[in-house]
Amino acid sequence: MRGDSLRVGAVVSACVGLVGVVGCGSDDTADSPGSGPFSAAVTAAPGTGSVIRDPARLSAGLLAETDLPGDFAVVAPREETDQPAVPQAAPTDPPDCGRLLSPIAQQWPGSAAAASVQFAGPSFATIDIDAASYPDAALGPAFDALQAQPRRCTGYSGEDAGVRIEYRTSALAQPPAGDAGSAFALTATSEGLTLTSATSLVQVGNTLVQVVVTAPEVVDPGVLADLTAAQVRKLRG
Repeated sequence: MRGDSLRVGAVVSACVGLVGVVGCGSDDTADSPGSGPFSAAVTAAPGTGSVIRDPARLSAGLLAETDLPGDFAVVAPREETDQPAVPQAAPTDPPDCGRLLSPIAQQWPGSAAAASVQFAGPSFATIDIDAASYPDAALGPAFDALQAQPRRCTGYSGEDAGVRIEYRTSALAQPPAGDAGSAFALTATSEGLTLTSATSLVQVGNTLVQVVVTAPEVVDPGVLADLTAAQVRKLRG
């Protein structure tokens, strides 16, 4: 899956082209699910020592299609033999902000195992979940780095398929989940259309999980909270 802010940009570009066909979000900033400036970052809880080293086991702990509400279907990963050459990512300004929403293991290396899954729903809505399990020494630094990224990228810009996109991040209030957690909202605005991504980062033992709900409309924070809670329960088994 394309798990970075350019994936968000691609959906905005699609909305620009299909504004007369499907209902895409408006640019009314009052509709943003974000709750304003970021507070202090959360400290990771001590690791339990239960480092998952088998990607298949970690993948089995992620939410499945049967765990989701509504008409969401899993997007099957492409076979390696079918993968085209990876294109150069469209640049963002600042460049580092292009990593926002990318899979955890890509943002912070050193995980013992990583897994991801993507679901597609109606009207360009998507749910992206990825997880990475870290040894104790890397767990805290990874959790800190992931929280620092949206705080550094409160405002940046990019271009996708010739369409300029303005990005903004803001804090997002969420109920406690897992051993430690944080959340933020990303809005991508282009040509009068706005796409929102509500994102939660949660620690479950030595595993960090990122849940992203993206839609060309307002994302109900309660949907993200429910998905995150369900994901925590499944990982805890």
